[in-house]
Amino acid sequence: MIDERIVESLREYLKDHYIPLVLKSLTLKSYTIPVCGIICPSSEEIKYLHEKATFKSEYRSLRNISDEASDYIKKNRKPGGFAYELEKKRKEKGLKPSELYKRANVDRRHYSRLMGPEGRRPSMNTVVSFALALRLDCGEFDAFLQTAGFALSSSSSRDVCIMFCLENSIYDIDDVNALLFAVGIEPLSRE
Repeated sequence: MIDERIVESLREYLKDHYIPLVLKSLTLKSYTIPVCGIICPSSEEIKYLHEKATFKSEYRSLRNISDEASDYIKKNRKPGGFAYELEKKRKEKGLKPSELYKRANVDRRHYSRLMGPEGRRPSMNTVVSFALALRLDCGEFDAFLQTAGFALSSSSSRDVCIMFCLENSIYDIDDVNALLFAVGIEPLSRE
């Protein structure tokens, strides 16, 4: 179980590590545009930049660019995706499928759908639950999240709480959910 000292440690950790996204105002020429850290130049500025840009006399065809992109994807794509990586990690840790999905607090049918031939895309909460159930260290955790197209961010209070749990070796999903609930964040699983 989680005691009050750990909850207080988590609150301190959040104060030190959470970086909220703040809407900023950016003034361009005579008007202000609200943005989220993205610079949006005016049409006049875009024209000016376009005129000043140097263009090569040789244009590469879209076909060549498309072929290069396809080659890059083939060369750098990892086989199998999330289901393949989950199965590989499960075997490395010596867990039965039932042990894994119970530890992750994931329904058997949901697990079967993820591992099935259609290869459903999991949610961030599901991926984090499996990563915690596998008791992955920080580096493995990040790489595992990337196989499903996710990453932890210091601008998400939930992600910062997950980072705290990793750094303090808190892998039990019930304990993680209790900590999230204690600081007012929706748990990873609702059971």
